[in-house]
Amino acid sequence: MMAFTFVDGLLFSVLSIFIVITLIILIIFLISPLKKLSDKQKPIDTHKKITDYDMMVAALIASIEFRKTTNKEPFLKSIKELNNEDL
Repeated sequence: MMAFTFVDGLLFSVLSIFIVITLIILIIFLISPLKKLSDKQKPIDTHKKITDYDMMVAALIASIEFRKTTNKEPFLKSIKELNNEDL
C-alpha cells in the first residue's frame, strides 16, 4: 500500500480547486450573454404616481387619442400635474 503524503494531498486539493474555479468562470462567461438577451424594460407602476381621479382620466384620454392617431400601443413613462404656477 502506498502512503499518501501531505504534499500529494495539497497538490491534489490545489488542482481540484483550480478546476472548480475555472469551471465557474466558464459558466459565468457562457451565461452572461444570455442574460443580456432576456433584459426587457420593466413597466413603470403608474398607479403609484397618479394621485387623483383627474390625472387618471387625463392619462386614459391621452392614451386613447394616441392609439387612435398612431395605431400603436401607448406606454406611459411619466405623468405630472400642472398647477397655475407652472403655466
